[in-house]
Amino acid sequence: MNLHNLLYNNSTKVTPQRGSLLIADPMMEEVYFRRSVVMILDVDEDRGHLGLTLNKTTRLTLKDLMPDWETGKTVPVYCGGPVDLERLFLLHTLGDIIPDAIEIVPGIYVGGDVEKILEYIEMGGEIENRLRFFLGYSGWSNGQLKSEIAGHSWAVRTPTQGENLLEGSENDYWRREVEKLGESYRSWLVVPQDPSFN
Repeated sequence: MNLHNLLYNNSTKVTPQRGSLLIADPMMEEVYFRRSVVMILDVDEDRGHLGLTLNKTTRLTLKDLMPDWETGKTVPVYCGGPVDLERLFLLHTLGDIIPDAIEIVPGIYVGGDVEKILEYIEMGGEIENRLRFFLGYSGWSNGQLKSEIAGHSWAVRTPTQGENLLEGSENDYWRREVEKLGESYRSWLVVPQDPSFN
């Protein structure tokens, strides 16, 4: 029996759009993207794709980035990807109370009025499943992501409203997303995290 056929019984002709989720192949070894789930934020025909890795934690909090802001120590910062690690992004579910936020998928927004965001945190607003900060982003040049999908590096899924995309992290998050891909991807769940166990 062919391992390739077992793992990749799925379509590679999907083109990711804004809001699409990329779920990493279980055999991917690249440090930033191993067992990752990436949300595409922007698609440009000339420049390619830009996204945020949703499930990779760091040891940083907002206080590490803004030392004078004591409240920031309660807010974790995630790794959005390997590009521009001095740039901070925010995804949240607060589009009804944060002006200028842009909806990416139903119920999930990017950015918005910084003062209102900080005010929400200062007032003790809920963080988990409501907002998530990311340092850096994930980027692909024109045609690069299409090639990676054709090579089975990623599965693509379109999220629906009401999903807990800002809840959980690391391998548990990845497994949850693989389960949502359906029966064709069930074999991904039996691949061990540590390739040496294969």
